[in-house]
Amino acid sequence: MSAPRKTRTVNLRIDPEAHDLIARAAEVCGKSITAFMTEASVYTAQEELLDQRFIGVSAEVFEAVSDKLAAPGVARDELVKLFQSKVEWMD
Repeated sequence: MSAPRKTRTVNLRIDPEAHDLIARAAEVCGKSITAFMTEASVYTAQEELLDQRFIGVSAEVFEAVSDKLAAPGVARDELVKLFQSKVEWMD
C-alpha cells in the first residue's frame, strides 16, 4: 500500500531560534523537519477539535448530572484534614 500523494503546500515564516529548536527535535526523532512539523500540527489539531466535540446525552442523564452538580458538597474527613494542614511552601 502506498502513502497518499501529498498535494498541498504550507509556507511558514518563523524566527531562527524556533527553526533551530524544531530542527534539533526533528533530528533527535529521526524525522525531517516537514515530517516533524506535520505530525506535531496534526496531533495538536486533533486535540483541539476533540476539546470542541459536542457530547449529547438524554434529558434523563442531563438532569441526573445537573442535580448532582447543584447538590451541596459533602465534606470528606481526609480532605478536611488535608486542607487544615500547614505546609512549608504555603503562607
